[in-house]
Amino acid sequence: MMKRTILLIAAILVSFQVFSQARVLEWSVGEPQITCGTTVQLCYPLMVSIDDGSQSPILGTSTMRFFYDSNLLENVSIQNLATGYTESGFNQSASVFGGVFGFSSTDGIFAQFNIIDGAASSPLALSGTAVHVLDICFDLKAGSTYPLCAPIVLDNNHLGKGNGIAEDDGYLQNDAGVVGTYLLNGDLTNAILADDEVVHYQWIDNGGAFDGTANELSDRTGDTDTTNCLADTCLPSLTISKTQVSGQDPITSPGPLGYEIVVTNDGNIALTGVTASDVLPDGSNGTLSAATESGTADGILSVGETFTYTISYAVSQSDIDNNTSLTNTASVVTNELPTAESDTAETPITKTPSLTISKTQVSGQDPITSPGPLGYEIVVTNDGNIALTGVTASDVLPDGSNGTLSAATESGTADGILSVGETFTYTISYAVSQS
Repeated sequence: MMKRTILLIAAILVSFQVFSQARVLEWSVGEPQITCGTTVQLCYPLMVSIDDGSQSPILGTSTMRFFYDSNLLENVSIQNLATGYTESGFNQSASVFGGVFGFSSTDGIFAQFNIIDGAASSPLALSGTAVHVLDICFDLKAGSTYPLCAPIVLDNNHLGKGNGIAEDDGYLQNDAGVVGTYLLNGDLTNAILADDEVVHYQWIDNGGAFDGTANELSDRTGDTDTTNCLADTCLPSLTISKTQVSGQDPITSPGPLGYEIVVTNDGNIALTGVTASDVLPDGSNGTLSAATESGTADGILSVGETFTYTISYAVSQSDIDNNTSLTNTASVVTNELPTAESDTAETPITKTPSLTISKTQVSGQDPITSPGPLGYEIVVTNDGNIALTGVTASDVLPDGSNGTLSAATESGTADGILSVGETFTYTISYAVSQS
């Protein structure tokens, strides 16, 4: 059957010629390029070569038709056209052809568009080496899994393969299939209809088992090639860094410590559901500030973006008494990275135990002139930075004997612990004798 064309482009006044031995344009689909992000994009390069490179052939206006797996791919667009060429008349069918082409489900779409040549301004030279024409781009549907087997089937019925231009029809009824043209020797007025052959992406036809026309949804033209499917190259990754930014370092007394937590997306896809948490040095869960986003304030941690949080902690005396350092731990999870990543900031504590003792005569003769009692007061003061325990005071009386001190009067809590700044006060008396 003679190839039918639908290149109804009134603005281009050229005549199409059919030669008995038209040159072969081989259209092929290359390995898709993956762009990672909040939405993953796959762009399949459409390539073309010609079997006879004599007479300076260039690509003319052509029509491209193809089928794709709409269970896996959506939001198709034509991008990165060769300089000077444009796309026109894009349209597509309902999603019903998945079973016909052996896709991952019954969801499959037939799409077509025209490639308008730029021969007058920027011709695309053809040769035996395939050249890039454009990219057919899709968004990867949410929920798609890897390895990803997402074929592109160019609409050129495999039963006519190698049988010349007369057999260049598509898979559907009254379907002209892929229609390519070329121009020779710089003559832009004569577009020559090509004998089109195709190389599909990740799809295998079923040979003669197909009756030639996909006019029933129960027809089967071929199947997805499940070898060498795409691996997941969109790898989520982040780092978290926690730093003390204010307060004492090392710690010597109670007071506030300020911390900063920076979460960085160092992977190649955006991260969602970012949830940071913080465990303070006393083991309690702290309350972080809202994230300061280095990019768009949308709650999405884009590639290369940072989320910065702050938090503070009030160092207590018991922290100093009971530890040699204070450790603060921050963690973060995302929808894509549910296992927490963590980092810690550790601040050392410098302990300086110290006390003073003062003994004063508080009653009796001074100077002594006759026998009688003398009263004394002993004050022990903690002038260090940690509490002192096991405080034991003693007193040697003027006659060399060991005196008996009163119980300590504690200026703070009566717990036997000499806290920082606290005093223990004792009293004792001595009877001066004539000897």
